Amino acid sequence: MATLIRELGALEALHEQFGFTYGELAKALNTSESTVHRWRAQQTEPTPVYMARLEALGAFLRELMSLFKDRNDASRWIREKMPALKGKSPQDLILAGHVDRVTGVLYAMNAGIPT
Repeated sequence: MATLIRELGALEALHEQFGFTYGELAKALNTSESTVHRWRAQQTEPTPVYMARLEALGAFLRELMSLFKDRNDASRWIREKMPALKGKSPQDLILAGHVDRVTGVLYAMNAGIPT
């Protein structure tokens, strides 16, 4: 349950601090917005598959905040098109369900590897 609460906190942060709508977050998780709201209200719990997807979003957010101390810089980075992502923005890939690819870029950046 503690992991679920932490990952739902990441979901809330992506919504409140970075402007993702719950519909967009549902799309990134490959579920419905109503399901996301049921998780938030603790009416249901995600299955292991969805829990893994929530954990991936949480890992992305933790890595993002490790690299960018300023939320405005992080927010700009999320929306910036970049060659490392084949001309797409991190937000584009997250919404397409590829948060792990974006997190990989952040891992590389945090390790000092040029992207």
